Amino acid sequence: MPPNIFHFATSELSQDAALCWLLAWAKPEHLADSTKLHRVGTDLLGLIYAKAGVPKPSKITSVEVRKQVSGIDILCVVNGDCAIIIEDKVGTKQHSEQLPRYKDHVSTELGFLPHHMIPVYIQTGDESNYAEVAKHGYHVINRSDLLTVLESKQAAEAKAESDLLRSFSSHVRHMEDDVMSYLKFPLAEWTWNSWKGFYSHVQRLLGEGAWDYVPNAGGGFLGFWWHFNEVKDCEIYLQLEQERFCFKIAVEGTANRKELRDHWHHAVSTKCKELGLPVTRPGRFGSGTYMTVALLDQEFRIVDGNGLIDMDKTVGVLRSAQAVIDALEAEAAA
Repeated sequence: MPPNIFHFATSELSQDAALCWLLAWAKPEHLADSTKLHRVGTDLLGLIYAKAGVPKPSKITSVEVRKQVSGIDILCVVNGDCAIIIEDKVGTKQHSEQLPRYKDHVSTELGFLPHHMIPVYIQTGDESNYAEVAKHGYHVINRSDLLTVLESKQAAEAKAESDLLRSFSSHVRHMEDDVMSYLKFPLAEWTWNSWKGFYSHVQRLLGEGAWDYVPNAGGGFLGFWWHFNEVKDCEIYLQLEQERFCFKIAVEGTANRKELRDHWHHAVSTKCKELGLPVTRPGRFGSGTYMTVALLDQEFRIVDGNGLIDMDKTVGVLRSAQAVIDALEAEAAA
């Protein structure tokens, strides 16, 4: 793979610049400079309008692109009367109530009415969910959405005359392939991003759960947690810590942590044995709010004849563990 400027310029500011550059090509005056790049720029605008469920203007007469307007990554004003607010992310998350603050600024300081604003959240990294983003009225454009523009027939033609477009598209494709590598790599070759792709796929298949980085003294891990059930004095739930499959409890307060930990270790171990799921005791019991009471004593990722992940069979193992939790919750409620 030839050197790519975006492999070195990895910050959000670099991506801001690439997106601003591409949107600027949508200006009608640049049609004469490059019909192909102009078309890709207008396709990006079209994607934004489509994600917002708003008809794209039949004629674009002006496009004004500005960076870092009172903290807004990109402000793109189309035809003088539509403000596209773009919050651009490369794996980080929204914070500090920045999303509503940007809408307030465009409304109160720049005078755009709410129905003349399109708030967009572009994420070329990965997040577990976008509930907070949606709550503030932002429309999500993810990496695969962006690739529909960067890898279109029009974009392929434009890349022949633009190293920058070719490099940016290649960089975004590389990120996508890295995250999707869990489907193509043997288990031993999974990367950090392979786990992100795997967790996102599991989340879709199960219809529940969340994942994120969990720091600890050993350097941390990517965790996926789901299937929380309330039982007496605690919650019991499941958690993947990359290769480790944990049965866990969450205990508020400190008075009876040891007793609850010992009780649920025995209960989980007994029920797993009944249901044919092998578990073992953790090497060391903790004594905090969140405690592992048992570990699955087998590889939970099931592979096919080629040594690649079989998602259906793997999720079958996860559902077997859910059945253990459900049975324990039912017994506790009886």
